[in-house]
Amino acid sequence: MGDGALTIDWRLTDGHGYVLNRHRRHAAACRLNLQYYLWKDALTFDIHPAIYASLSPTAIIADVAAGSGIWLTSVSRDLPDAQLEGLDYDLNQTPPRDWLPKNVRMRHWNVFDEVPADLVGKYDYIHTRLLLLVVQAQDPRPIIRNLRRLLKPGGYLQWDELDTVHMSIKKVEAGLPTPALEQLRDWSWAEGRHDWTVRLADFLAEEGFEETATDFVGDGLELARAFNEQHLLTAEEFAEGLMKLGESEAAAKYFGIVEEAYTESLAGAALCVPRVVCRARKPR
Repeated sequence: MGDGALTIDWRLTDGHGYVLNRHRRHAAACRLNLQYYLWKDALTFDIHPAIYASLSPTAIIADVAAGSGIWLTSVSRDLPDAQLEGLDYDLNQTPPRDWLPKNVRMRHWNVFDEVPADLVGKYDYIHTRLLLLVVQAQDPRPIIRNLRRLLKPGGYLQWDELDTVHMSIKKVEAGLPTPALEQLRDWSWAEGRHDWTVRLADFLAEEGFEETATDFVGDGLELARAFNEQHLLTAEEFAEGLMKLGESEAAAKYFGIVEEAYTESLAGAALCVPRVVCRARKPR
């Protein structure tokens, strides 16, 4: 990297929990909803077909780190008789209770907290997505243990994540210069800080799950630009989080790189970050 390289140290965020959604919360909610629709288009499902086929129409389902609740709203259309619950430490992005589908309820719970007694062994299926910035010290096992406690014996878990190991820059012309997008890619990789996502099945097996399997889903060219813009939104939100933490110099550098990356995208380039869909089952 050159003199203008993005060299923000990930340790700036250590100990501060989830660093997105710290200032312009309406924009954060918009990003979450856009992100959901892009993922749905790329995956073509909410619940993995291998799990969906085994679920009862009256299953009890939880979405952990439910965000705006939009995944639950979609699932409620396919499973109107299921009991759907969203669990999150911050419910400010969710609609008022009276605006939610009749079979959807939201509940405050931090994924690192002790599992409440009334939730232990409650759910037939648990979904969670994008805990990349929540997992601490590259170790998802504390979260996995809590998710396992939430599940009934024989219950299913689906964890959707980003695959930062296989990120790439797609270009309309191979020789197109994209230094800013490359810096965002390299910083997102963070010297392997997030490599745990491609090994989720191994972590789940270590914690006693069975029938573990992983699907890797890349970006089609028709969605590459849309995903690129969403990644830039996330990057801006992260920079705002740095500002909130008092890291103004790092934030200014990050904002600058995002602007340069957008200019590069106008010439026909996109940052592509594949997705990981890992599923597993709790033993009976």
